[in-house]
Amino acid sequence: MEKEKRVLLIINPIAGKQTAKNKMFEIVNCFIQEGFEVTLHLTQYAGDATRKVMDSAQRFERIVCCGGDGTLSEVIAGVEQVAFDGKIGYIPTGTTNDFARSLGFSKNTMRAAKVAAGDYDFPCDIGRFGDSFFTYIAAFGAFTDVAYGTDQALKNIFGQMAYFFEGIKHLTSLKSYGMTVKAGQREITGDFIFGAVTNSYSIGGNTRLIPDATDTVALDDGKFEVLLIRYPKNILELNTIIQNLMTQNFDQQQVLFFQESQISFHAEGEALSWTLDGEEGSVCSDVDISCLPRRVSFVAEGTNS
Repeated sequence: MEKEKRVLLIINPIAGKQTAKNKMFEIVNCFIQEGFEVTLHLTQYAGDATRKVMDSAQRFERIVCCGGDGTLSEVIAGVEQVAFDGKIGYIPTGTTNDFARSLGFSKNTMRAAKVAAGDYDFPCDIGRFGDSFFTYIAAFGAFTDVAYGTDQALKNIFGQMAYFFEGIKHLTSLKSYGMTVKAGQREITGDFIFGAVTNSYSIGGNTRLIPDATDTVALDDGKFEVLLIRYPKNILELNTIIQNLMTQNFDQQQVLFFQESQISFHAEGEALSWTLDGEEGSVCSDVDISCLPRRVSFVAEGTNS
C-alpha cells in the first residue's frame, strides 16, 4: 500500500480513564474503513512515543496520537527531530485535554477518531523551548508541578478535580522567583509566583487564565500568549491578583498579559523548574522561547468548534 494511506496510531493505554484501551479495536477499525493500513503502538514508558516517532515516522503519511496532551507533546517532539511532513491526528483521552479543547477536537472518542481519519488540515503554531519543543504551554512556578505530580489513579477517579485537590496543598507555600523577562520591546523585572507561555484557550482546564480567549487567541498567528503573576507583598496585592483572575481584567501590574513571538527568561539566583505541556520539563536559569508559526499540520476541523 502506498505511503499516503499508512497511519501510525500511537495509544497511551493508561491516559485518562483508559478510554483508548477500551475502544482500541473500534478506533483501529475506523481507520481501516477509511482505507488506511494501520500500525498500532502502545506506549510503554515516558518518552516512548517520541522514540517510536523518531524510529519510524518517515514510513507514514499520518501519525495519530490517542492519549492526553502529554502524549501528544511526545509525538510532536519526535516529529520535530525527524522533520516529518505529514499530518498529525489527535484523539484526546487524557484528563484535561487543554490543547484538544483549543483545537476543537470532540470529547467523543469515536467522533475524534473519524476526524483524525479524515482530510481536514489545520497548520498550527508550536513552541521551541531551548533545544526542546512544546505543543501549547511552557510554565513555571505555582501549581506547575500539579499536573505531573498528581497520581494517575486520582485523575481517573476525580478527573479535573484531582488537579484542584493537589493544588490546594500548594496554596500555603507560594514561592517567588526573581527574574528578567525580555519580549519584543519589553523588559520586565521582578519577583513572580507564576509564568506561562501558551498557545491555548485554557490552562489546566481553566479558561480564566487567558482573557477573552476566543477573541484574543489564534493558534496559527505566530504569537504566544504570555501570563506573568507577581509575588504579592501583602494581602491587598493578593486580593488584586485573585480579582484579576476571576474577572479576566488584568491590571498589568500584579498580573501581566501580552502576546509575543519570542521571549527570553533569566532567573536570578536558583534555576527555574519548567513544565512543558503539563509534564516535567527542564531546570535552567536562562531560556529562549520562540513560536514556530504554522509548523505542524493537524487533522482538525478548526479551532474552538
